[in-house]
Amino acid sequence: MKKAKYIGIIYALLAAIFNGTVGVMSVKLFQAGLSSSEVAFYKCLIGLLILIPVIILSGKINITAQFVKSKWIVGLICAFLGFFVLYHFETKAYTTTNVSTVVFILFGSATVFSFLLSAISEKRILSLKEVITIVLSVYGLYLIFSQDGEMNITLNEGLICAIIAGLGYGGFLFLSRKFRFGAGIPQMFTLLLFGSIYLAIPFDKTVSISSLDIWSIALLILLAILPTIGGFWCTTKALTLTSSQSVQLIELSEPIFAIVFSLLLLGQMPSLVQMAGGGFIFASIFLHEFNIIERLALYWRLKKTM
Repeated sequence: MKKAKYIGIIYALLAAIFNGTVGVMSVKLFQAGLSSSEVAFYKCLIGLLILIPVIILSGKINITAQFVKSKWIVGLICAFLGFFVLYHFETKAYTTTNVSTVVFILFGSATVFSFLLSAISEKRILSLKEVITIVLSVYGLYLIFSQDGEMNITLNEGLICAIIAGLGYGGFLFLSRKFRFGAGIPQMFTLLLFGSIYLAIPFDKTVSISSLDIWSIALLILLAILPTIGGFWCTTKALTLTSSQSVQLIELSEPIFAIVFSLLLLGQMPSLVQMAGGGFIFASIFLHEFNIIERLALYWRLKKTM
């Protein structure tokens, strides 16, 4: 069981690395003239088109068809939350609000909502460990994103969209595990198929894809491969091995990886406050995943009896 949980942690960390590419690439595509609905729809559709030949070449056509037939209701629900709500409102938020604010609000709301859903489903209140975990992780996020001087938490359309996107992702994580949706090529095909249908509804074509330059097309393909296919595959795989709260919490390491990449590739040194923020996030992960509070409480009880 512990081995499976640790493997789940690794998959969640990989998802965080892949998902860290969404914000920057989306903003670049907005600058190229694409609307938020176009970016959300194209990256999902391209992901679906990439996956179809993989299914054919791997001989999984029948398995995929059977999975869609048996799990189409669950697929509709999960795709609505994880693709339509997350992608539509996240990309829409980026058009009016800076990346730092959107990511902070999205992560924060998704974390709180996933913990609340778990407590509600188990008919209990949040434990002390969960409350401390939430506070540490959200405070760590705030320290990281407030340092660039661009984060502006004011009630506007972008903020509301970021909150809705976060609630959608938190709901996706919870329901994917609760409904035992699983992970693999059939699951990804189902999510991308229904996700593309959902995202086609608000799709508003403003730029012909044939008029885009090679760089913009490459960004769309990368968005389809890295966060859309790679990120969701790793997330759904992690959900088969550990809890939805754990997956969401571990994926908060995404901005930490972004800082590390900036240091290694761009030579941008993180501030002490940002490093402290990363420390708070990792502390919240260790606190929750390794039952630090329970172990300390047990240690003090044993010490008193001696």
